[in-house]
Amino acid sequence: ANQRASSCSCKAPKAFRTTGIHAAMRKTTPGVVAGGSRSVLNHCNSSARTFGKHAARTPSARAAFFNLFGNDGAEDDSKQTRKSGTEGGVSYDLLGLDSGTAGAVDAAAAVFERVDDVVMGGVSSSAMGPDLAGRDCLVWAGKCRVQGGGFAGARSVALKTPLDLSTFDGIAMSCGFESDDEPQRRTWKATVRTQNNRGEVVYQATFMPPVADKTKDANAKPEEIRIPWESFRLVRGPVVVPDVPPLSADQCSQVFGLGLIMSRFGPQGPMPDFREGPFRLALHSLGVFSSDTAAAATAAKLSPPQTLSAAVAGNAGKKKSENRGTRTVLTFLLSPLIALVFSEKDRRRKMARAMLKKRYDMGELKARFAYGQRLKAVRTGSAGAAAAEGLTELVRDAAAAVLTLPLRGLFILVSKLAQVVRKLKGQKALPPMK
Repeated sequence: ANQRASSCSCKAPKAFRTTGIHAAMRKTTPGVVAGGSRSVLNHCNSSARTFGKHAARTPSARAAFFNLFGNDGAEDDSKQTRKSGTEGGVSYDLLGLDSGTAGAVDAAAAVFERVDDVVMGGVSSSAMGPDLAGRDCLVWAGKCRVQGGGFAGARSVALKTPLDLSTFDGIAMSCGFESDDEPQRRTWKATVRTQNNRGEVVYQATFMPPVADKTKDANAKPEEIRIPWESFRLVRGPVVVPDVPPLSADQCSQVFGLGLIMSRFGPQGPMPDFREGPFRLALHSLGVFSSDTAAAATAAKLSPPQTLSAAVAGNAGKKKSENRGTRTVLTFLLSPLIALVFSEKDRRRKMARAMLKKRYDMGELKARFAYGQRLKAVRTGSAGAAAAEGLTELVRDAAAAVLTLPLRGLFILVSKLAQVVRKLKGQKALPPMK
């Protein structure tokens, strides 16, 4: 039931309507049909959901987030699912979704954090959460936009104590693509992080999720996908670092996190036919496999790895993820400045204004002070409140523009110095991030 967003009568959440992008989005892109009668993604509802800033930060908010898509504690490792793969050998689900433990799906969802292109100025948004239709799976859903970025991701929170996956042969997962029938128009990547830092050292390998089969039972799992360790290559951003060997099993003795990425950046650069907009992936399992048939025959002797949720529970203190780094006095003092310059809400508002200018062929002043103010007045119900909000936004934008100039200059200087240092050490220059 394809339907245009302009015909949608939904009411977007306040956080979304505030950006002004709701009105702009309703006039641009058709809705899409997802797999299954309960999975029809109305474009306008999807836009409202995915642009909500706090969509998946708490269990209750996460449930509300995925309820809009139309789909209605740490596990005990002794109940971790072991299954024989179709290619021989044995596989283990690190999410523990089939453990039978109460709250297993919620615990698995809590393992993941969002890593969308907002980190580089984009406006894509996604979240990982339980399937509210009642299936024992997770749903990774959101909206990917090419403006300013073009990728969405979900990764497990970085572990203080890493997992030892060196006795296995690679990553195994079972997933089904449910939002449309063109997964090939995106680049899908699995990630393995082997260092406990916030840097860019991460291994990636591409895979292709199958389109969910609507003729099968809703609880039927898609065929397992297996990605051997040697398929993972070290990357910097979306670019493969040259002259670096593939990932080996020995390096997987310390794995600090796993993740998934959906991107417009393929092996040859940006995809010319990339399909932006809503996406939805049902994740039934994410784990590891051993292709050794002898090990499969004596699977009871093969030590199962610790589940991700159990490993995350070992992170010390209030710091949920090692990805967040250590908060110092300097970062505390600079946090207001960082929030001002790198505000996700401001970037979304700026992108909405750019879409209005392009669609209606209007200038900056008209988009900001004429059309934009009318939208604010309708939303707030008061011309005075709209004017005050517009003035506040103008002051914030001006301050951010002024403060960004020296920060950009400092970034360029540090990058040049790093290049000089690498050259003096005889190291090869890192590939540019495109």
